[in-house]
Amino acid sequence: MRTDMKRMGTKGQRAAWMGALLAVVLGGTGCGSECVDTFDCRDKGTPAEGKAWACVAETCTQVTVDIEEVDAGTDAGTGSDAGTEPDGGTGTDAGTDGGTVACAPLPREQVLGTLQLQSGFSVAESAELSPEVVAVVSTPGPTHSLFGLRTTATGRDFFALGTWPDVTLGTAALDTVLAPADRASAADTYPSYFLAYDGTRLLAGYTKSGAGFPGSVAVVDPSGRDAALYLNAPGNYTAAGTTDAFFVNGGGLDTVTGGLGVYALVTSAKPYVAVKVADFPAQVGGSGFTAVADNGIAVFGYSEPDTYVNVAYAVSSTKLGEALASRTPVVLTNEPKVDVGSDFNAAASFGNGVALARGAYGATGFGVTDVSRFSLTPGLGGGQPISVGTRVAVLNAADACTSVDLLSSLGADLLVGVKDVNGRRLVRIRQGP
Repeated sequence: MRTDMKRMGTKGQRAAWMGALLAVVLGGTGCGSECVDTFDCRDKGTPAEGKAWACVAETCTQVTVDIEEVDAGTDAGTGSDAGTEPDGGTGTDAGTDGGTVACAPLPREQVLGTLQLQSGFSVAESAELSPEVVAVVSTPGPTHSLFGLRTTATGRDFFALGTWPDVTLGTAALDTVLAPADRASAADTYPSYFLAYDGTRLLAGYTKSGAGFPGSVAVVDPSGRDAALYLNAPGNYTAAGTTDAFFVNGGGLDTVTGGLGVYALVTSAKPYVAVKVADFPAQVGGSGFTAVADNGIAVFGYSEPDTYVNVAYAVSSTKLGEALASRTPVVLTNEPKVDVGSDFNAAASFGNGVALARGAYGATGFGVTDVSRFSLTPGLGGGQPISVGTRVAVLNAADACTSVDLLSSLGADLLVGVKDVNGRRLVRIRQGP
């Protein structure tokens, strides 16, 4: 299976992992290869100084890198409109002749590096972030407590990160994401790079090789009042939380099955109840991204067959409530589509809208051309449809020297994970000056 996936270009490699979920559901099995690309090696822990993880002969291997130069000629500008719009993707096709961009001499802003903040947005605080933290979530506020998902070669764990902006990785895990049966074989699990919060509890997950990509999600109360709960969740890929509910994009949840789609876990009372709330088309490339805006409008997605480009649709809180009550999933393609204009590789709530990191997953990380926001407005009374706003650029990537590797939210603001030669940090971005 993984050998077949290697024939795809870098644009499709990360999305192909999602597509593999469907392929295996239809009868395939894993063949034991350790990796297809660098994405599969992200759980191997921090590499030695001057080294980076790479997938060499289907094995995760530490290779020597020069952090002062970034190859800009291998897959730059692979987004469908990269470099063609005046406010997005600026310079993403630089070096298409195979050259390199010398990052060290470039002027860079201390917080955003070489990323370019766009009109209508402002930068607030920033905080250093451990490279082992792959997902972040915060409490509503006004004092924002942060939690993180840390992945290493031997663990997948929930951690407290302190109170914004004093972000510090805790000295001990709150709990483990791994179900008891999988704790002795963490290296055989694939972490799902999401962390969701329902106002009280945290949820994270992982998958394993095998038919249907068997997997689990863990539900943890960070206050420690309840023991962790582990639920069957094959193919879980992304998730988002809202008050007393989680939405999991995958192949099933707890005892509820029904193929790839979006499943809700209602946590307002015990025992928790799982319900499928959104159906994908019969033929898709794989699971996709999930976010819930502050006004309750959800954005659910999947990847297209053949191309594995991610698409997204907006679903009102009213329709989600009806789906929960009737146990009848929403047909996702009947809902308003988000006109992204390219592939994207991350999504998060940004006030009454959603932020998407446009671009494809590449060999050196997220190939982000820009982070853009789409407003989401509820329809008027009488069942009018949601209004999805046009794309508004928040951050543009001028080159490959500063990367975006995480999106989350902090109240109505956006948190962006930024990484370059100055380290890794979380940056808080607000709407307005």
